[in-house]
Amino acid sequence: MKRYIKIISLSLVVVLTTISCEDYLNIPPEAAISEAQIFGNYAAFQGFQDQLQNNLVDYNNHGARVTHSIAGEALSPTGQSVWNGNLGNYMYLLTNRGIYAIAESNKFSAGLYSHMWQNIRICNVCLEKLESGLLKDATDEQRDWLKGQALFFRAYYYYEFVRSFGTVPYIDKVQSPELQNLKRHWTYEKNGKTYKDVQACFERIVDDLDEAATLLPAVWPSPNINWGRPNKLAALGFKAKALQFSASPLFNEQATGVLDYNKDLLDRCAIACKEAIDLAVSLVGTQPAGMPAADANGLTPWASMRTAFATVDGTQPYTPEVLFHRQVNRFGAPIISESTARNYGQNQLTGQKAAQGSQNYLDKFEMKDGSRYKVSYDLVPARRWIDRDNRFKFNFYVHGEKVSTITLNFSAAQLSADGAYNSNAVRKYLCDNITKNNPGNSTFSTPLLRLADIYLTYAEAVFESTGSYNTIPAGLSMTAEDAVNKIRLRAGQPNVAVTLPFYANNPLPNSEELASDPAFRLLYRNERAVELAYEGVYWFDLRRWKRAHLKDGVQLQALTFNVGASGTPRPIIESSVKRVDVTAFVFKSQHYWMLFDPSLTRFTADWEQNPGW
Repeated sequence: MKRYIKIISLSLVVVLTTISCEDYLNIPPEAAISEAQIFGNYAAFQGFQDQLQNNLVDYNNHGARVTHSIAGEALSPTGQSVWNGNLGNYMYLLTNRGIYAIAESNKFSAGLYSHMWQNIRICNVCLEKLESGLLKDATDEQRDWLKGQALFFRAYYYYEFVRSFGTVPYIDKVQSPELQNLKRHWTYEKNGKTYKDVQACFERIVDDLDEAATLLPAVWPSPNINWGRPNKLAALGFKAKALQFSASPLFNEQATGVLDYNKDLLDRCAIACKEAIDLAVSLVGTQPAGMPAADANGLTPWASMRTAFATVDGTQPYTPEVLFHRQVNRFGAPIISESTARNYGQNQLTGQKAAQGSQNYLDKFEMKDGSRYKVSYDLVPARRWIDRDNRFKFNFYVHGEKVSTITLNFSAAQLSADGAYNSNAVRKYLCDNITKNNPGNSTFSTPLLRLADIYLTYAEAVFESTGSYNTIPAGLSMTAEDAVNKIRLRAGQPNVAVTLPFYANNPLPNSEELASDPAFRLLYRNERAVELAYEGVYWFDLRRWKRAHLKDGVQLQALTFNVGASGTPRPIIESSVKRVDVTAFVFKSQHYWMLFDPSLTRFTADWEQNPGW
């Protein structure tokens, strides 16, 4: 599936997206491009709007050693985003290497922060020009598509920004020197209710996504070239996620002062999830030719799961379960071994010093019978790596595995020589047998939203609103248990009824879990960590639950061992197996909100820096 992107010209991009204090379309004569040429026909208009797709940020395919695994789920060498995120050095993520990086350099592409306001302006320009009458050569349907995409992207970029930075102005018009209503704190009236600050932002996001869903197609024409454009299902999915964040304790506390879930927003979230799930199920069988089909639940069958994350034949990583992602245009050796491409790597496999999974995070992956992993199993060869949830081997390579012609050696001595920090390699974004010596035409992409997340979001919303995991609320069609089971059974894990006793009064040590948590809460939250591992979800979950500070000072650990002098693979000397502390995780109260670029806080007196920064 190739990207359908029409590029107008570099001069057009500069003229239309970087001027803010003059007439936005005061095009210089040398450009020889008129407004009518840009916005007069559907193809040119869509080409201008496609900047919004180009500016998407992939959480793991963004730049030099840049990933969103900054909540303790990974370990990396110093000078990489994982290391600095784990240490709470968010200024580094904002100014050097991180998806929030302000400026571009030769080390990475610009981050979420750098393109945020540019993207909002592009959306508002598109909406303004659609109302101007300039667009002559387009059908009514094409006009709806253009408007739907502009609304979707405005909501999406705000969603990305607000859940990291908190309350910001919701700009819905092209700004000019005369129109600068940029108060950071504000309220929003809707359906007889008043929403404040961050929840007001999310309500505006929901409004845009609701309207976008009515305008965007459920399936784009010519799906092989248009697959990946935002559609009705993506709009409904992000609507559900926006309501989930708005309802969660951190965001509800910021808006209302109550550190708990907002039950009304949870109920709306569950309904939105049902809308998205019902649509996904109705679309089963409509995927482009050559793409793995979805099962009856709209999910990707286990045998085809790798295709959602990585491919080896020059096609986009995608299945119908992936509701949205940033499409890729790099394949083969550069995407496997260049530092600007791969953020999870291991020298033996990819020729890089990059991130591995922390042992703390590996502990979240259950045993095959649904029981929880115990640290004592480190010393039991049959339990350490073998008798685990299928998603363990989906996500990690371990010592002794053969990948193409390479037999992996993760001994302490070899880790030191390779510059690696733990005895695994993150496998999720590597097709089978792909190495630096055998890259094929491979690539990878991080899903920005999967239907699996919507099922688990539904389970959380229903359970936290009603306190029950096995009843169906009025107007809905599943229990919270049903929703979690669809994800667990796909992976081959026992259902909730079998698994739940293993979670009762059994939180993982040194984690965000509490002994007072109901067993189902422990289960669905662990399920999120396992199913959505390394997809840029865990940091957001810990924050919105306001649990991340519980891990402050916890030692992030690695598993080390020595091996015999001969044999393929080298046998582990079992008496040498031990856990070691690598670094203490740092998360203070200020880390619940990303810090603003100081220049932004000086723009208006109302725009104060986030607390603690």
